[in-house]
Amino acid sequence: MENPYKRKKEPEVNKQLILEAAAEIGATAGWNQVTFQAIVDKIGLSKGGIMHHFRNKEELLAELVRQSLIELTEWITEEKKSAGIEAAPMAFLRFVVKKSGDLHYRRTMKVILQAALVNEEYRTMWDNWFTEHITGGAVEDQTVNSLIIMLVADGLWFADNLGVYHISGQKKAQIIDKLLTL
Repeated sequence: MENPYKRKKEPEVNKQLILEAAAEIGATAGWNQVTFQAIVDKIGLSKGGIMHHFRNKEELLAELVRQSLIELTEWITEEKKSAGIEAAPMAFLRFVVKKSGDLHYRRTMKVILQAALVNEEYRTMWDNWFTEHITGGAVEDQTVNSLIIMLVADGLWFADNLGVYHISGQKKAQIIDKLLTL
């Protein structure tokens, strides 16, 4: 007879649970509050179970940022397709405005923002991602209009994730309409 108290080993499921818990704790309480113990308390996995996947908090953050950037790439690609937009900066702006109320998106973006603020390595990851997926090359090669759109998108992204300015959906739509004239 199988021991009813023995937990099934599902490494990929457990890894995702760890990442989800870390992201949620980081987004709500700040990255400094993400500890293996906090994750244990949230999902009930042992510290050893967490350490099976991540030797330390930095390794966990690196994987969380990497997965967040993959997810962001998928979202931006989908936004370009669904809106019929070729220009990545405008797709990024529309995506930021459209997703600003989505809790999963906000959590993902907060993780990226917090990581970039605390560590040069993550700023470089973000910059490389942005260069590849949004600017399509060096910023110097972008038109002034594209740069304006990207900077507005960044401003709205920071405002949403930092909880400042409280820009309404109507105002965001007006901003997009104004930028479409560029």
